[in-house]
Amino acid sequence: MKHLVAVFLFTILSVQYVSAQTIKVQLVDANGQPLANAALLIEARKPELKESNEAIVDQVDKQFTPMVSSIRRGTDVIFPNSDNLRHNVYSFSEAKNFELKLYSDEERPSVNFNKEGIVTLGCNIHDQMIAYVLVSNDYDAVVTNEQGIAQLKIAEDEEMEQVKVWHYWMGDNLSQAQIIALAHNGQEFTGQVQISAPEQEEKEPSRLEQRFNRKGNQ
Repeated sequence: MKHLVAVFLFTILSVQYVSAQTIKVQLVDANGQPLANAALLIEARKPELKESNEAIVDQVDKQFTPMVSSIRRGTDVIFPNSDNLRHNVYSFSEAKNFELKLYSDEERPSVNFNKEGIVTLGCNIHDQMIAYVLVSNDYDAVVTNEQGIAQLKIAEDEEMEQVKVWHYWMGDNLSQAQIIALAHNGQEFTGQVQISAPEQEEKEPSRLEQRFNRKGNQ
């Protein structure tokens, strides 16, 4: 019996301490430019138990940060305001429809994201403020930086020939994610996503934004 217990414990420890490696993946768009804020979708491993299930989307210099984040269903997202002006955060997305009325840097409201999907965030005062929250229990997402680079941890013997990628230029549904082939040289991998930046349209400031700008809330 003791022998069986010892074998069982050794097996558990072996699973827990499988050697891993960190690889660098760089993504570019259809024009060969670094693709920032792309989410590499990795099949979720069993989540660790945590005392709290929270994430933060801050507001800094009239921008959401991070612009793209990934959470599990049921996570409370806290929306601090690090600007010295007021924001009005909202979303019309099917996965989470909500509005946080005008609030200042003294408040830290939170919203529970209890449905899977992609939630697009905006600010009623500052139209340029847009962010995306990817809510999924199936994937853990690693987001690329401004150089289009993400660091992934994989098993030592795991091969990375392709990866699933979602970017907000594709739309607001994970079904639009693309499977990208990866070329590699040692531990550095590269992949091209067949998307490019949409043409920007000049937009007039909203009436709400104009009103608050006149009052010095810029």
